[in-house]
Amino acid sequence: MPKYYDYLDCMVAFIDILGFDSRIRKISSEQDFNDIGMLLYAVKETERAYNDNQDLFKSLSVTAISDSIIMTMPYKDPICAMAMITIIKKFQYDLISTNFETLIRGYLTRGHVYHKNGIIFGKGYSEAYRKEREVGHAPRIVVDPHIIENGKQKVKNYKGKEKIDHIFNYLMKDVSDGYYFIDYLRPFRALPNDIELKILEERRIIKTFINRCKVEYKDDEKILRKYEWLINYYSITEQYF
Repeated sequence: MPKYYDYLDCMVAFIDILGFDSRIRKISSEQDFNDIGMLLYAVKETERAYNDNQDLFKSLSVTAISDSIIMTMPYKDPICAMAMITIIKKFQYDLISTNFETLIRGYLTRGHVYHKNGIIFGKGYSEAYRKEREVGHAPRIVVDPHIIENGKQKVKNYKGKEKIDHIFNYLMKDVSDGYYFIDYLRPFRALPNDIELKILEERRIIKTFINRCKVEYKDDEKILRKYEWLINYYSITEQYF
């Protein structure tokens, strides 16, 4: 039986894997199946890898249900918001910059949730699920305005705030609707030359992927809008290089 003491105040992300249902319906070979299996395996490996770090990322829980991913982390202090944003940022970037060629969208909020032993429920989960449906028109992870407001207050009251690594270093405001989303194409920090060259090559791969999909889905307005949003976002992030 679930225990009330495991019903915790958490950071909660509900994430949708775009195009996943279509890929499942097209499974007709072992390779097709393995491609899907590797994607979901990568999701669980994300959980294991971060939980092996007994410092910042302790107690991350991840559940994958077909095209949905739920990530939760108990909220112990403000650094938890930064931890979740960091995890999602890397996960989202890895999916688009590798052979996975996979886009995701979602919503990150804070609220009570029970997430244990294959069971998940709670206000935090319900809110993340509902809001992902409302704001999910583009391949982005939107951050709840309450988290944004709390982050603004923390930064405002922090001495030497221009030197700290806070959440606004990893967010971008979408001018189309005013929501902040995780800026997954932004490098984490100043990089050595060899790593920067690697990222530039990954950006070339990402751009090639976007342009190919724009041609592939040119007659599907709903899907095409996602790639038009993405190429615009990609162009904005050229400022980082």
